[in-house]
Amino acid sequence: MTEAACKAAKPRDKVYYLNDGAGLRLRVRESGIRTWVFRYRLNNKELSAGLGVYPAVSLQSARIKAQEAKQVAKAGQNISTAKRIAKQEQIVKGANTFGVIAAEWLGHNKSSWSATHYERNEGLIRRYLEPDLGKLPIDSITEPLLFTVIKKVYDNGTKVSAERTRAVAAQIFSYARATHRGTGNPARAMTDNPYFRRPPVKHYAALDKALVPKLMVELRKTGPAQLLDVKTVCALKLALYTGLRDHSIRGAKWSEIDFQRATWQVPAERMKLRRAFTVPLPKQALEALNELKRLTHKGVDSYLFPNNGKYGYMAENTLRLALHRLGFQVTVHGMRSLITNVLNEAGFNPDAVERQLDHKEPNKVRAAYLRSDFMEERTRMMQWFADWCDGATTTNVIGIRGAA
Repeated sequence: MTEAACKAAKPRDKVYYLNDGAGLRLRVRESGIRTWVFRYRLNNKELSAGLGVYPAVSLQSARIKAQEAKQVAKAGQNISTAKRIAKQEQIVKGANTFGVIAAEWLGHNKSSWSATHYERNEGLIRRYLEPDLGKLPIDSITEPLLFTVIKKVYDNGTKVSAERTRAVAAQIFSYARATHRGTGNPARAMTDNPYFRRPPVKHYAALDKALVPKLMVELRKTGPAQLLDVKTVCALKLALYTGLRDHSIRGAKWSEIDFQRATWQVPAERMKLRRAFTVPLPKQALEALNELKRLTHKGVDSYLFPNNGKYGYMAENTLRLALHRLGFQVTVHGMRSLITNVLNEAGFNPDAVERQLDHKEPNKVRAAYLRSDFMEERTRMMQWFADWCDGATTTNVIGIRGAA
């Protein structure tokens, strides 16, 4: 056959074939559609397999396809079945890209993560991993390739982000292995790579006791003298009077506040230890909440601190930046450190202090027996602390542990 003969093949009243030899034929249908067909024998049976439509598949291309099909048949395989398997493997290969698996990993864990944790991991993937690795089959990603990706992040000066990105990648590779779509974990192999020198650990700065009077002065200011929004002031007061973590405060809803019992029931999804937590509210916290209620209470499911951002409530850095604006170079976590220091120095039960801050008991045996929530003691303790902050209690009070 020649290319000219293929082009010249016209439709007839019925299907007919032009033979090229070695099993390759051009089938011409009544409609004029011309398709390549390869005839072969397998297990003493004559079979045929389609090789594409002419002229999209030229004569030369059809001959190459016929040779490949002949090798498949010589190996004892059905050509049509082999083609379906190959096609399925390509589909599976496309579904096994790093980007696809990373997105699935995010979705799989979303319900068990806080919104902040999900947003951080999603951002690391989107900014640092997806651009270079997203479209690659996950098993094709080698340690040297991953090294170049993480090195870019590290060399740009975001050393903490580089380590977090590597850790996220390690979890994605681990997830791929667990779901039988990957075999290796180059990110885990890079854990101790000496190129990535870890920056020195920077602990949260505690709010010094000596600064509390100044902070209280700033938080009591009103009108033009107050540099912060009323909602932000209330959030800082709640952080100080409860010891709750930043995210537990920012995402609060009015349904969690019980004014009659003077408690705040924080749901498990906003607690670090993933367990619901009840916090006693001293009278100062209730006063702040009553003031806030007039501004933001739109029903039990409304947020205490609403905004128009992605999640509908106060943004992640709001409280830290607010403290900085007031002249305090600390985070909300620094208030938790203050609470720990003051209450322990005042002689309160350390177990009650730890429970108030929702710290995990490191001793597993002791944790199994220490089931009390110390609610009554914590209520007295946090009221004492709020009074201390307001200056109603002197700083040299000790021996509270045995107080009635």
